Amino acid sequence: MSPDNNTAEHNPIAGEPAQDQTAKDVPQIRGVNHSTEGQNSNRQRVIENGRYQGVLSRNRKSKKAKVMIVIQALSIVIALVLSIYALILLNELQLAEGKDGQDGVETLVISEGREADMICTEGGSDIFVGNDFNQNGILEDVEITSTTKICHGKEGLSGPQGANGISGEIGDNGSSSLVRTVTIYVGNATCPEGGLAIYSGIDLNENDYLDDEEFATVSELCDGKIGADGEGGGSGAPALVKKEVPPSNVCPVGFILQFGIDDGTGDSTAFDGILSDDEVVEELKVCSTPLTAGRISNAAPNVNDGITANCDAMNWNEHISKTVFAAYSPLNGCELWVTEGMMETTTMLVDINPAGDSLPGNALGFTSIVSEQGEYIFFDADDGINGRELWVSDGTAFGTHIVQDIFTQNSIDANSKLVPFSQGVVFTTTSNTIHWANSTDIVELSQIPAFDNSQQQILNSSLSVLSANAFSILNSDADNLWFIAKDSNGDVEPYQLSVSGQLTAYDVNPNGDSLAGSSEITEQGLVVVATANSGRQLALLDSGNITWLTSLMDTSNGNWPTDVGTGLGLHSLSNKIIFDAQTTGVNPTLWSYDFNNGMTTSLSTDIVIPGERTDAVVNGGKIFFDCVTATFGSELCSSDGTIDGTVVATDLSSGVVDSDVRHISVIGNDVVFIASGDDSGFALWSLDASGEIKLQYDPYQGLGNNSDSGQYGQMIITDTQVIFVAQDGVNGNELFAWTHLQLTDEWLIW
Repeated sequence: MSPDNNTAEHNPIAGEPAQDQTAKDVPQIRGVNHSTEGQNSNRQRVIENGRYQGVLSRNRKSKKAKVMIVIQALSIVIALVLSIYALILLNELQLAEGKDGQDGVETLVISEGREADMICTEGGSDIFVGNDFNQNGILEDVEITSTTKICHGKEGLSGPQGANGISGEIGDNGSSSLVRTVTIYVGNATCPEGGLAIYSGIDLNENDYLDDEEFATVSELCDGKIGADGEGGGSGAPALVKKEVPPSNVCPVGFILQFGIDDGTGDSTAFDGILSDDEVVEELKVCSTPLTAGRISNAAPNVNDGITANCDAMNWNEHISKTVFAAYSPLNGCELWVTEGMMETTTMLVDINPAGDSLPGNALGFTSIVSEQGEYIFFDADDGINGRELWVSDGTAFGTHIVQDIFTQNSIDANSKLVPFSQGVVFTTTSNTIHWANSTDIVELSQIPAFDNSQQQILNSSLSVLSANAFSILNSDADNLWFIAKDSNGDVEPYQLSVSGQLTAYDVNPNGDSLAGSSEITEQGLVVVATANSGRQLALLDSGNITWLTSLMDTSNGNWPTDVGTGLGLHSLSNKIIFDAQTTGVNPTLWSYDFNNGMTTSLSTDIVIPGERTDAVVNGGKIFFDCVTATFGSELCSSDGTIDGTVVATDLSSGVVDSDVRHISVIGNDVVFIASGDDSGFALWSLDASGEIKLQYDPYQGLGNNSDSGQYGQMIITDTQVIFVAQDGVNGNELFAWTHLQLTDEWLIW
């Protein structure tokens, strides 16, 4: 740095000529003669401490002294030269004033979470570094100069499970939760037009009344503003609110608030001050506990099975909201039981055979019909006196009885069939006859009360020459009864009987028996599997006409197929028939017949043995059925009738392990089924329209525990519950119920 010449402290640099300085006075040295004469003297006396020390020579110098003098002289010369050079150099340097520098740029760092991927298999973080060029305090993408990935380590293995802790003492019963409604009058600050306040809380003093100090929450339902008077309008119907107690088999502690208008909608009466079911427009349903699920029968106490292989028929009677079922008890044997869906309502209805097992529903099962006489369940039973006959029950002990003893012994056996028709039921007997019955009478098929006398006479003549076949089809809808029978020539062919009494015969195989088997009623008519000259094929029967639909071929041997519709059967889906057929000599596969274009299509060669274990169901434009594949084993499959839409819907047991679907049914838009999962054993599952699968209820929870749900009986869908057979590890196979309203209804659980 150049020195500042203007400062007062500035002095010349060593060797630099002094400027603007006056010479200093040099004092005289005492005792020294500086004359010429004194300087020529060659000697000087030296006296030290009063003693003579000799004479010091002043003119004679040693060689060493001469060398030192030379060195000193050279040093002075060099110093002068360097001083002059430094002076010149400093004078030549022109130090210009420096410019102001730019402000420094701030460096920013941000981090973001990282999902698991191929680089960080357990996830981690990304660290971004860069310069904040625009100085907005935010590190933007264009400012990032480097990125660093930091990955999480893999999760370690779980440690061994600790021993179960000691069970705590049973706590005291909690206080009940209560609800209280209070009218809000007009002029209230919250509800200016009035309304209703709903208070809820805990009954701390257990007086079964929600006191003011027990209020915990409140919800106001405010009335809307009163509109302007209309011109010539009649009196408006008042709004009503009604509080109901929910069914205890759905919600043991809760309430239902119903809102509506007293306007006489439906069968109700207007302005009667009573909110009838037809007048309800909205409901608020609240339950203070989870909706009920659990065992509802204990026919055989402890680990004994109350439901067994030959004692497992059941059905639900909607009219009385009860499930009627067969169950075994050690004291009474296999008899008729009834339940409202709760343990405390499950009782033996009638001991039909006091001396043994009546085995109700063992051959025909339970079929519920609604007629002019009411709703009844028809079933077979053996009372120990009349043999196996047709019985009926309205869900009460008094209304349970044998219809008639039409034969001396066993009118019904394992080959008998029963379907609803014309305000009653039609069933086949051990004597290969076909009869119609209601709750009090059994008559021959030609004598159905709905037919007039002339029609009965015509039918009596036509039907008298027919006899039922042991393996006949029996199908019906609101308009027609379809059955197979043998005529006087021994030909076994299908027949159609309308509700008006019109009988139509179909000679499907002119050269022999058609042996019509599986059948499906469609808009086009009845589709059956029958035999003619080309093996087992699908045929359409309608208005006396016969149309062959398929011409399947067994590709393994070049012959016509023999197994069609034997597992899955026939099912109507949109304008198609979905069925199974064995055409390769190995396993049956899934096929479709399209009424629109007459095409028969193999839907999948990977999905085999469809419908082997349980009945299929149709829901949301798809058919759901059990199936087997080489990749997934036995699972639930679905098809919309196209090749691309035929898929495996579940993989509950990973890999090729079988899930063994046992029962399938439909609740609203959901498919519910019983199957075995990896960790649950057999349990109740649901599949919604989006394909999401949920485990809904496992009666025997715990890893490795298996309730063996669905081994016996059926899966019954009531208006509120799914009822099926299972065991929980403490009791044997009994009835269990799971409330399905969480799928189809909205409940507030608190």
